[in-house]
Amino acid sequence: MFVMRILMLALLVPGAVGAATLSGFVTDRTSGESLPYSNVVLRGAASPLGALSNVDGYFAIQHIPPGEYTFVVSYIGYRSFVDTLRFSGAELRELNVQLVPEPILSREIVVEGDPYEVERNVQTGFVTLETAQLQELPAVGETDLLRSLQLLPGIQAASDFTSGLYIRGGGPDQTLILLDQIPLYNPTHAFGFFSTFNPDAIKDMSLHKGAYPAQYGGRLGSVLDVRNRDGNRKGFEGSGGISLISARMTLEGPAGNGSWMVSGRRTYLEPVLSLIRDEDTEVPYYYFYDTNAKFNRDFGDGDKLMFSGYFGRDDLELDLDDGSFFNVRWGNTAFTGRWTHVFSPAVFGNLVLSGSKYGSNTEVRVIETPIEFSNGITDVTVKGDLDFFASSRHSLNFGFIGTWFDFAYKQSFNQDDQLDIRERPFLFSAYAQDLWQPRPETSVRLGARSNYFTEGNRFHVEPRIALSHGITPELKLKLGGGSYRQYIQLVTTEVFSGGDVWVPLDGTVEPGRSWQGVAGFEWESSKRYQLSVEGYYTDLANLVLFDNNVAVGSEAGTSEDTFVSGGTGVAAGVEFFLQRRTGSVTGWIGYTLGWTRRRFQELNRGKRFPPKYDRRHDLSFVSNWRVGRWTLGANLLYATGQAFTPGSAVYRLRRPTEPEAGIRNYALPADRNSARLLPYHRLDLSVKRQFTLFGVDAEAYLQVFNVYSRRNEWFIEFEPDEIHTEPEVVKMLPVVPTLGINYAF
Repeated sequence: MFVMRILMLALLVPGAVGAATLSGFVTDRTSGESLPYSNVVLRGAASPLGALSNVDGYFAIQHIPPGEYTFVVSYIGYRSFVDTLRFSGAELRELNVQLVPEPILSREIVVEGDPYEVERNVQTGFVTLETAQLQELPAVGETDLLRSLQLLPGIQAASDFTSGLYIRGGGPDQTLILLDQIPLYNPTHAFGFFSTFNPDAIKDMSLHKGAYPAQYGGRLGSVLDVRNRDGNRKGFEGSGGISLISARMTLEGPAGNGSWMVSGRRTYLEPVLSLIRDEDTEVPYYYFYDTNAKFNRDFGDGDKLMFSGYFGRDDLELDLDDGSFFNVRWGNTAFTGRWTHVFSPAVFGNLVLSGSKYGSNTEVRVIETPIEFSNGITDVTVKGDLDFFASSRHSLNFGFIGTWFDFAYKQSFNQDDQLDIRERPFLFSAYAQDLWQPRPETSVRLGARSNYFTEGNRFHVEPRIALSHGITPELKLKLGGGSYRQYIQLVTTEVFSGGDVWVPLDGTVEPGRSWQGVAGFEWESSKRYQLSVEGYYTDLANLVLFDNNVAVGSEAGTSEDTFVSGGTGVAAGVEFFLQRRTGSVTGWIGYTLGWTRRRFQELNRGKRFPPKYDRRHDLSFVSNWRVGRWTLGANLLYATGQAFTPGSAVYRLRRPTEPEAGIRNYALPADRNSARLLPYHRLDLSVKRQFTLFGVDAEAYLQVFNVYSRRNEWFIEFEPDEIHTEPEVVKMLPVVPTLGINYAF
């Protein structure tokens, strides 16, 4: 008990006798939005005293000796705040700072930028994007967060039809995706073509491509953390857009000592599909919609409440012959409530309650016989975090996470339930980490995370480390690594993401494990140019693949029965990233040289093989040219063709017990994924012009996806019924133009 009291005193007492503590929040003066990771410095002592605000814009500087200081708060895109402060002794001073936006005459595209300086300085493979940057990039249909990320080195797409992320040799299920700290388990619309993220509602996003820190867990590869806009605290405003496929609108404004934001989007494909539909052509009825909402309220100087929610659905109906139809509905529902409290000037805490539910329901009727499939995952999480600004050299973080899962899968035929599976495991986690700056040019983050998963009584400890050292003012060395575990698995098909099924790994198989190591250099000769080079290596164990010969939830129903288990793998590569961040022409060149391999004793005769998303070369050129009210954009991509399993021969079998069945032909596969499709390449262009219509700021755009209509190859189909048949190559998208208008008021 005595030790606990001493620890609490150490946390709550602001500093040594005679020293002062300065704390407060950094916000945008025009909207009241918090400004995360602002740079806060006191100059005047022998060495500057500083801090970086956390994700809520809160900062604290302790152990300030008596004297006069120049107080500077800076944030990219804002005018720096400068004031003179005098401290006379042991005092607790609170100072909230509102920064004024400072227009940048030449629009920037900063993929790794100063708003997240604390992460950029210490973490390897860290990427940020803001809404304005997303909307500058040419797109297919409309701006999409996940598709924009696919333009960065180390991140790949499986095809033109999916927004799934394949990051550094990992599949989509190995990336944790969060929206306002809520996990989303299938963040896609239109069978995976679009993501659920409405760009108008997004404030910013951060992506850890690997070796991510201890506050995150549950996935083997990476973390995408998306945050919605808080809402304008100063006045009412709105924005939106209309394109050929959808309409969207976002409204926001003040609410007492707080703010609110509501954003909605819906497709209107029904009229277009109706023009195609006739007696001879069956075209489905299809649409999707989503809604984001957020509410914030301050209670005094030290307490804040935030509520955030998301609701989205896809609906597909296809009428077949009389008495036959095919209907599918799937979507996500998510909510979060967060209480933020300042316990002392140096201790800042969050308590979060969140829930996330993904569900899919498929109804099929064939000649009056009903067939139904449904699956879903529900996640209810309680999460607590403490940020302790111990000194200008140490920033400590502690936290716990408790998650209750509800996995459901049901299958019925002719109103007879064949399968009805429910599993409800718990996952408990705790973490601690310290961001230590032993020298001005050196930062070290040490952390650890522990997990207990009730399914199979699994307990694991995961160490994490990140190090950054400035060799020269322009050149920085970065290292990172850690251990990671994954306790749930995605069963997916590339063609239809709405049928994806998440299942827990029970005691019959070990949960997936990865060890990651990353090393790289970052060279920044000026604010205009930056070059980064990173090498990564990931060792994977206890991997599983869905066994196509066993139905999900078969009679045995264990993970060992459902999956091919015990797999191992490696992913290794080098990423090059050159940016031009200011000026009339901005953009980047990204290149990845990578290898990914897997091995399962039950597959491919126990030999190693590349998964389909293994890419040897991946090259991207992204540029924007701003001239007055005009903006011209271009994306050029080249990639090694994805791997596939070719057919090596056709053999014939006769069934002696079924003479009427005759002789059937079968394809004999070669080694797994031992051949390659043709290389992938395409060019996208966009033209945008700003104008004013009836006093409303607007922007018209024309975008062309795949300008020269390169029909890239998707996969190969074999039809062995004919001995001399040629394999059929299924193609991806041709040229796809789209136009629309964005507006703001």
